[in-house]
Amino acid sequence: MAVRKVGTCEITRELGRGGMGVVYEAEQPMLGRKVAVKELPAELAKNKEFVERFKREGKVYASLQHQAIVGVYDLIEKNDAYYLVTEFVDGADLHKLMQQGGPFPPVCAAIVGARVAEALDHVHFHKLLHRDIKPANVMLSRYGEVKLMDFGIAKDQTADDLTREGLLVGSPSYLAPEVLGGERNDAQSEIWALGVMLYELVTGQKPFTGKDQGSLFLAIRRGRFPPVRGVAPNVPSRLARAIERCLRVKAKDRWRSAAELGAELDICAGRFLQNFHPQARLLSLMEQRGYGLPVDNRTAIDAGSLIITIDEDSRSMPAPTRSAAERWARALAATVLAMAAACAGVAYWLHVKS
Repeated sequence: MAVRKVGTCEITRELGRGGMGVVYEAEQPMLGRKVAVKELPAELAKNKEFVERFKREGKVYASLQHQAIVGVYDLIEKNDAYYLVTEFVDGADLHKLMQQGGPFPPVCAAIVGARVAEALDHVHFHKLLHRDIKPANVMLSRYGEVKLMDFGIAKDQTADDLTREGLLVGSPSYLAPEVLGGERNDAQSEIWALGVMLYELVTGQKPFTGKDQGSLFLAIRRGRFPPVRGVAPNVPSRLARAIERCLRVKAKDRWRSAAELGAELDICAGRFLQNFHPQARLLSLMEQRGYGLPVDNRTAIDAGSLIITIDEDSRSMPAPTRSAAERWARALAATVLAMAAACAGVAYWLHVKS
């Protein structure tokens, strides 16, 4: 059977389908690496607006170089078909992870939120908007990496919008009140969307619901939602306040920037990490939800992250046994210090007497 090729990529299998394309896993044999290839569906490739949007996604990706944003390698046009070649993230999106295990532990939600906030700050610094922040657009790799993806409806704040006037862009549950009111979609609107996602991560439910889209939008514009700790009492109060501040109806009352929110989430996570690396917590989460690293790949993780192997039980584990030489050296050092202190005391006493 002939191998399907796109540029230097050899397609191996289909990963998933969405409204804006089909995503494949592929290999680049010359470079020895896996990549993801997103193909614009044939029916959409005939539509100029969708083609421009697909190209724009590639350009947006290419302009953003950040560890928490999926990297882009190439944009290919071949026989009236369009392909976007990106970094391959071996893992699962947050939506799938919640489906398989329910809400995230608060510390994991804070770590993920902080990394997404950093990515958003990078996006905003480049005068761009993602416009579709939600769990399905954030990947968590088997290596504990957080990756923001899917810039299909991203917008350059300095360029003309390809969206028809009056058409809402984004996922309904994550749209901010000002967007529903027809006002400008900006960085504050994305902080709202991230707040909705964080609320969902720690509670397992969305803050705003409705029987239909109309009642959902009314609930969002009113801004009334069950307090985080009312739904999930295990969430630390500081983290709960950070999430709830994202969801204030007036944009000026939210966090001033994604960077400020990210810094607060890092503080929230740090209070519970103790001696553990943030990546270790995420590795533990992936392990628990069926996405643990194969044993052969564990050596690729930094040794500091592998403290996950003792995790919560570390407090009750005995201290590591020291060698005889080390015990002797420590005892000698203690003796020398004690003798020095005694000599200093005698010298002081003789000085006083004289």
